[in-house]
Amino acid sequence: MSDQTIYKSDAVVVDKNKTAEQYIAEVEKIYIVPDLIREKYPDLMKLIYETESMDKEEREYWLQIMPIMNDEQVVKLRDIMVNEQVQLSEIENKYSEKKPVRELDENAIRERQEKLRAAEATSSEKDRAEEEKLLKELSDLGF
Repeated sequence: MSDQTIYKSDAVVVDKNKTAEQYIAEVEKIYIVPDLIREKYPDLMKLIYETESMDKEEREYWLQIMPIMNDEQVVKLRDIMVNEQVQLSEIENKYSEKKPVRELDENAIRERQEKLRAAEATSSEKDRAEEEKLLKELSDLGF
């Protein structure tokens, strides 16, 4: 199917703030939602719509075959979706944990800068004194 394909499942707007019941109500307008899912697995529609791993074509497929799925198949699908959600959440938490940023101590920075400037000035003075000494020695030697 091409990218231009229009799917019935596109009529349902994905919103992580929606409840499972809201998803079921919207999906029921365009698909048959079996009692088994409505009563035992109301979160399945929310999982199907909010998963990032399922493309539109796959979503359409699952919504279309749902009425003929048996309890075991529904449980397996739901388990896969829940497991994926848990794993993604763990990955997200792992990578979102940021190391604490050290606060900048402006006074300490200024002190370090002043020490560096003083060290540079002292070094420059020593270099100038050494240079003058060498020039004087050369001058005394007649160069």
